[in-house]
Amino acid sequence: MPWHNWFLFDLGNTVVKLAYERVLHRLSSDASASREELMRIMEGGGGYRDLERGNVSFGEFYQFLRDRAGYRGSLASLREIWTDFFDGPVEGIEDLLERIRLDYRVAFLSNSNEIHAEYIPRHYASLFRREDRFIFSHLHRCAKPDRLIFERALQILGALPNRVVFVDDLVENVTTARDVGMLAYQFHGTRQLAEELERDRILVART
Repeated sequence: MPWHNWFLFDLGNTVVKLAYERVLHRLSSDASASREELMRIMEGGGGYRDLERGNVSFGEFYQFLRDRAGYRGSLASLREIWTDFFDGPVEGIEDLLERIRLDYRVAFLSNSNEIHAEYIPRHYASLFRREDRFIFSHLHRCAKPDRLIFERALQILGALPNRVVFVDDLVENVTTARDVGMLAYQFHGTRQLAEELERDRILVART
Protein backbone atom coordinates (compact mmCIF):
# COMPACT_ATOMS: atom_id res chain seq x y z
CA MET A 1 0.00 0.00 0.00
CA PRO A 2 1.10 3.63 -0.43
CA TRP A 3 2.65 5.44 2.50
CA HIS A 4 -0.32 7.65 3.36
CA ASN A 5 -1.59 7.34 6.94
CA TRP A 6 -4.81 9.35 6.99
CA PHE A 7 -7.94 9.94 4.96
CA LEU A 8 -9.49 13.32 5.72
CA PHE A 9 -13.10 13.59 4.56
CA ASP A 10 -15.43 16.52 4.22
CA LEU A 11 -18.85 15.75 5.74
CA GLY A 12 -21.57 17.70 3.89
CA ASN A 13 -22.46 16.14 0.49
CA THR A 14 -19.50 13.80 0.83
CA VAL A 15 -20.50 11.65 3.81
CA VAL A 16 -23.99 12.97 4.62
CA LYS A 17 -26.35 14.64 2.14
CA LEU A 18 -27.25 18.28 2.77
CA ALA A 19 -30.82 19.58 2.59
CA TYR A 20 -30.01 23.29 2.26
CA GLU A 21 -33.07 24.05 0.14
CA ARG A 22 -35.38 22.53 2.73
CA VAL A 23 -33.80 24.64 5.46
CA LEU A 24 -34.16 27.79 3.36
CA HIS A 25 -37.81 26.99 2.70
CA ARG A 26 -38.55 26.41 6.37
CA LEU A 27 -36.75 29.57 7.45
CA SER A 28 -38.32 31.81 4.81
CA SER A 29 -41.81 30.48 5.60
CA ASP A 30 -41.44 31.97 9.09
CA ALA A 31 -39.60 35.18 8.16
CA SER A 32 -40.38 38.45 6.43
CA ALA A 33 -37.47 37.96 4.01
CA SER A 34 -38.01 36.01 0.81
CA ARG A 35 -35.94 32.94 0.03
CA GLU A 36 -33.63 34.98 -2.22
CA GLU A 37 -33.26 37.73 0.39
CA LEU A 38 -32.60 35.13 3.06
CA MET A 39 -29.81 33.57 1.00
CA ARG A 40 -28.15 36.96 0.57
CA ILE A 41 -28.55 37.84 4.25
CA MET A 42 -27.13 34.53 5.47
CA GLU A 43 -24.08 34.87 3.23
CA GLY A 44 -23.31 38.31 4.70
CA GLY A 45 -21.56 39.35 7.89
CA GLY A 46 -23.09 37.77 10.96
CA GLY A 47 -24.63 34.97 8.87
CA TYR A 48 -23.91 31.30 8.68
CA ARG A 49 -20.40 31.76 7.24
CA ASP A 50 -19.50 33.59 10.46
CA LEU A 51 -21.27 30.82 12.38
CA GLU A 52 -18.97 28.29 10.69
CA ARG A 53 -15.92 30.36 11.60
CA GLY A 54 -16.96 30.60 15.23
CA ASN A 55 -17.28 34.38 14.98
CA VAL A 56 -20.87 34.23 16.25
CA SER A 57 -22.64 31.77 18.54
CA PHE A 58 -25.85 30.03 17.56
CA GLY A 59 -27.74 32.37 19.89
CA GLU A 60 -26.20 35.38 18.14
CA PHE A 61 -27.05 33.86 14.77
CA TYR A 62 -30.65 33.51 15.93
CA GLN A 63 -30.78 37.17 16.89
CA PHE A 64 -29.18 38.08 13.56
CA LEU A 65 -31.98 36.30 11.68
CA ARG A 66 -34.61 38.01 13.80
CA ASP A 67 -33.09 41.43 13.16
CA ARG A 68 -32.08 41.08 9.52
CA ALA A 69 -34.54 38.56 8.07
CA GLY A 70 -37.56 39.11 10.31
CA TYR A 71 -37.44 35.53 11.57
CA ARG A 72 -40.42 34.98 13.86
CA GLY A 73 -39.69 31.54 15.27
CA SER A 74 -38.25 30.74 18.67
CA LEU A 75 -34.64 29.78 19.35
CA ALA A 76 -35.84 26.20 19.91
CA SER A 77 -37.58 26.26 16.52
CA LEU A 78 -34.45 27.49 14.78
CA ARG A 79 -32.41 24.78 16.48
CA GLU A 80 -34.87 22.15 15.23
CA ILE A 81 -34.71 23.54 11.67
CA TRP A 82 -30.92 23.64 11.81
CA THR A 83 -30.76 19.95 12.75
CA ASP A 84 -32.98 19.21 9.73
CA PHE A 85 -30.07 20.09 7.44
CA PHE A 86 -29.33 16.48 6.42
CA ASP A 87 -30.92 13.81 4.22
CA GLY A 88 -29.05 10.72 5.34
CA PRO A 89 -25.73 9.16 4.35
CA VAL A 90 -24.40 9.53 0.82
CA GLU A 91 -25.10 6.31 -1.07
CA GLY A 92 -22.32 3.77 -0.64
CA ILE A 93 -20.24 5.85 1.77
CA GLU A 94 -20.44 3.47 4.71
CA ASP A 95 -19.02 0.60 2.67
CA LEU A 96 -16.29 2.81 1.21
CA LEU A 97 -15.27 4.07 4.64
CA GLU A 98 -14.99 0.50 5.88
CA ARG A 99 -12.72 -0.39 2.96
CA ILE A 100 -10.54 2.64 3.64
CA ARG A 101 -10.30 1.86 7.37
CA LEU A 102 -8.62 -1.45 6.55
CA ASP A 103 -5.42 0.44 5.75
CA TYR A 104 -5.84 4.04 6.90
CA ARG A 105 -6.98 6.13 9.82
CA VAL A 106 -10.01 8.32 9.11
CA ALA A 107 -10.82 11.89 10.11
CA PHE A 108 -13.45 14.43 9.10
CA LEU A 109 -12.90 18.13 8.39
CA SER A 110 -16.15 20.07 8.26
CA ASN A 111 -17.24 23.67 7.98
CA SER A 112 -19.63 23.34 10.87
CA ASN A 113 -21.24 24.95 13.90
CA GLU A 114 -22.14 24.04 17.46
CA ILE A 115 -25.46 22.43 16.45
CA HIS A 116 -24.16 20.23 13.63
CA ALA A 117 -20.98 19.28 15.48
CA GLU A 118 -23.12 17.74 18.20
CA TYR A 119 -25.82 16.33 15.91
CA ILE A 120 -23.89 14.58 13.12
CA PRO A 121 -21.67 12.23 15.18
CA ARG A 122 -24.64 11.24 17.32
CA HIS A 123 -27.38 10.94 14.69
CA TYR A 124 -25.16 9.20 12.12
CA ALA A 125 -23.17 7.17 14.63
CA SER A 126 -23.16 4.08 12.39
CA LEU A 127 -20.86 5.90 9.94
CA PHE A 128 -18.18 6.60 12.51
CA ARG A 129 -15.78 4.72 14.75
CA ARG A 130 -14.42 5.60 18.16
CA GLU A 131 -10.93 6.18 16.77
CA ASP A 132 -12.11 8.61 14.07
CA ARG A 133 -11.19 12.27 14.49
CA PHE A 134 -13.48 15.26 13.93
CA ILE A 135 -12.21 18.75 13.10
CA PHE A 136 -15.03 21.29 13.17
CA SER A 137 -14.29 24.73 11.78
CA HIS A 138 -16.13 26.81 14.39
CA LEU A 139 -13.86 25.48 17.14
CA HIS A 140 -10.77 26.77 15.31
CA ARG A 141 -12.08 30.16 14.15
CA CYS A 142 -11.36 29.41 10.49
CA ALA A 143 -13.06 27.46 7.71
CA LYS A 144 -12.44 25.87 4.33
CA PRO A 145 -11.12 26.90 1.86
CA ASP A 146 -8.79 28.92 4.10
CA ARG A 147 -5.32 27.41 4.26
CA LEU A 148 -5.24 27.82 8.04
CA ILE A 149 -7.94 25.19 8.69
CA PHE A 150 -5.94 22.62 6.73
CA GLU A 151 -2.81 23.46 8.71
CA ARG A 152 -4.79 23.11 11.94
CA ALA A 153 -6.08 19.72 10.78
CA LEU A 154 -2.52 18.51 10.16
CA GLN A 155 -1.50 19.65 13.63
CA ILE A 156 -4.43 17.79 15.21
CA LEU A 157 -3.70 14.63 13.25
CA GLY A 158 0.02 14.91 13.88
CA ALA A 159 0.59 14.24 10.19
CA LEU A 160 2.69 15.63 7.39
CA PRO A 161 0.60 16.84 4.43
CA ASN A 162 2.01 14.17 2.09
CA ARG A 163 0.68 11.53 4.49
CA VAL A 164 -2.93 12.67 4.09
CA VAL A 165 -5.54 11.93 1.42
CA PHE A 166 -8.25 14.62 1.37
CA VAL A 167 -11.75 14.23 -0.12
CA ASP A 168 -14.26 17.05 -0.63
CA ASP A 169 -17.06 17.82 -3.06
CA LEU A 170 -16.02 21.48 -3.54
CA VAL A 171 -13.17 22.19 -5.94
CA GLU A 172 -11.93 25.24 -4.01
CA ASN A 173 -11.32 23.05 -0.95
CA VAL A 174 -9.56 20.41 -3.02
CA THR A 175 -7.35 23.11 -4.54
CA THR A 176 -6.27 24.42 -1.14
CA ALA A 177 -5.59 20.90 0.14
CA ARG A 178 -3.31 20.29 -2.85
CA ASP A 179 -1.58 23.62 -2.28
CA VAL A 180 -0.89 22.55 1.30
CA GLY A 181 0.64 19.32 -0.02
CA MET A 182 -2.12 16.76 0.47
CA LEU A 183 -3.21 14.26 -2.15
CA ALA A 184 -6.77 15.48 -2.81
CA TYR A 185 -9.77 14.18 -4.73
CA GLN A 186 -12.97 15.98 -5.65
CA PHE A 187 -15.96 13.90 -4.65
CA HIS A 188 -18.66 13.23 -7.26
CA GLY A 189 -19.94 9.97 -5.79
CA THR A 190 -18.65 6.87 -4.04
CA ARG A 191 -18.21 4.85 -7.22
CA GLN A 192 -16.18 7.60 -8.88
CA LEU A 193 -14.01 8.04 -5.79
CA ALA A 194 -13.41 4.31 -5.36
CA GLU A 195 -12.41 3.99 -9.01
CA GLU A 196 -9.95 6.86 -8.76
CA LEU A 197 -8.45 5.52 -5.52
CA GLU A 198 -8.08 2.06 -7.06
CA ARG A 199 -6.56 3.57 -10.21
CA ASP A 200 -3.98 5.41 -8.10
CA ARG A 201 -3.38 2.31 -5.94
CA ILE A 202 -4.51 4.10 -2.82
CA LEU A 203 -7.30 1.56 -2.34
CA VAL A 204 -7.02 -2.16 -3.08
CA ALA A 205 -9.33 -3.10 -5.94
CA ARG A 206 -12.01 -5.66 -5.23
CA THR A 207 -11.60 -8.94 -7.05
